[in-house]
Amino acid sequence: MEANRQFLKIPRRPKWKRGVTTAEELDQNERETFLEWRRNLASVQETNDGLIFTPFERNLEVWRQLWRVIERSEIVVQIVDARNPMLFRCLDLEKYVKEVSKRKKNLLLINKADLLSDTQRYSSLSLRSCPFLLDGLPFL
Repeated sequence: MEANRQFLKIPRRPKWKRGVTTAEELDQNERETFLEWRRNLASVQETNDGLIFTPFERNLEVWRQLWRVIERSEIVVQIVDARNPMLFRCLDLEKYVKEVSKRKKNLLLINKADLLSDTQRYSSLSLRSCPFLLDGLPFL
């Protein structure tokens, strides 16, 4: 899985300029970029038995919604499961948010902490299990 991490990234929205890029040009560029991203995913999936992509990864409209939400948002919140926050954290989403604008902020919301015992709660928020504490990324 680590060897394919470079292919398991959020597709980037092609560059465009308001008033310069037409809606048709943007639509075509998004489709072409997304198709190339899908080809990369297909090759990763072919070489990794058991790796399955959901219909969401294969749906351009889902990614268009994400692109637009990120463009319009000042803060992007990722909700991660307290039982294994690093499994659910998407580092590439954080990177993409900063690519769109350095002023945008990322925030991790740690959910389901109530399902942990006190001991688990404090040990699961250690530097070893949550490297985002070292990153300085805000979390709740």
